[in-house]
Amino acid sequence: MDASKIVQRKVREMKGELTYRAYARKLGLTLATLNRLLNSPQNATLGTIGKISRAFRVTSSQLLDEDDNQHRNR
Repeated sequence: MDASKIVQRKVREMKGELTYRAYARKLGLTLATLNRLLNSPQNATLGTIGKISRAFRVTSSQLLDEDDNQHRNR
């Protein structure tokens, strides 16, 4: 699985009951960036990966690791 699909899967898993607007705010992203990340097979920028990693309290390496599930504990 490529990095963009891994990030996309993990971001989807962590949304929970939040609205997309609230979730984007929690991740430090604009709603448009979150929508692009979830709905198109584009690569996330390093800045976006950094923001998501900080929100999940994991390293960027953990976020991009297909087998790492630390984001679920957050």
